[in-house]
Amino acid sequence: MPHRIVAVIPVFRAPENLPSTIEGILRQVDSVVVVDDGSRSVETMSFPERTETISAEENRGIATALNVAIERARALGATHILTLDQDSSLAEDHVERLLSRLDAAELRGVDVAAAVPGIVGGAPVLGDPGGGPFDPIQSGQLIPTSAFEAIGEFRADLFIDAVDSEFTVRAREAGYQFIVDEDLAMEHALGEAVPLSVFGRPLILFGKQRHVLYHAPWRTYYMVRNSVWLSRHYGADHRAWMRRRNRKMAEMVWWGSVLAPDRISQLRAVRAGWRDGRRGTLGRIRQDLLSRLGRRA
Repeated sequence: MPHRIVAVIPVFRAPENLPSTIEGILRQVDSVVVVDDGSRSVETMSFPERTETISAEENRGIATALNVAIERARALGATHILTLDQDSSLAEDHVERLLSRLDAAELRGVDVAAAVPGIVGGAPVLGDPGGGPFDPIQSGQLIPTSAFEAIGEFRADLFIDAVDSEFTVRAREAGYQFIVDEDLAMEHALGEAVPLSVFGRPLILFGKQRHVLYHAPWRTYYMVRNSVWLSRHYGADHRAWMRRRNRKMAEMVWWGSVLAPDRISQLRAVRAGWRDGRRGTLGRIRQDLLSRLGRRA
């Protein structure tokens, strides 16, 4: 059966260059489905042919936006789905290389959840002892449509953050593997790099200005909450994997919170995320908490 590849892109406050980005993506796929997650930012944009847009009435989170886009892609007859973020930039042979990996794995009788790039945002992805990627981000993945039948869709009540990690765990529980093209690079923003300062002076080490990866307090809340929930829900059966993920996440949250200019709000977000994760309180962040954190989501 010939391949039919559909790219799906959830967006929120879409960048002005999104139509030109999609032009490049369409050189590698059959069509693109864009889901605007409640920001109404694509309604005035003009997109190339073979692009469909869906505008949600409200912000329901990246997982729901992905699920809506994937459902439409399947209706379009997709054999494979390329999941992308609005700020990701692909190599010209991204799809070709990942599809080659998938076809080779299929010939070997391997059940594959997705093929993923090996370099994201200029850094090699972490490897797993079994040889695949450790915890691949959802952007840039080429997923056989049939995999969703065994694994299920993305978990909507996580809203944002750990959506890809939870999918990864479920895929592995279903006996599916992730494969990686170690030399394939994808440009992707993993956060805002904020210059570090000590007592108001820039921190310079070895002649270079040092930065910390910054996330807004509301994003820190989701990162902590969903990581705590993920650990409580899957930790017993995936101890080593979860321990490694939690260590990486804790390092990111610690440095991003303690050294951030809004550290008080960051620490509030950490505390609230820890509490809600332990309680199993998921979904969109409460408006009263969002107001206390002082940032818009």
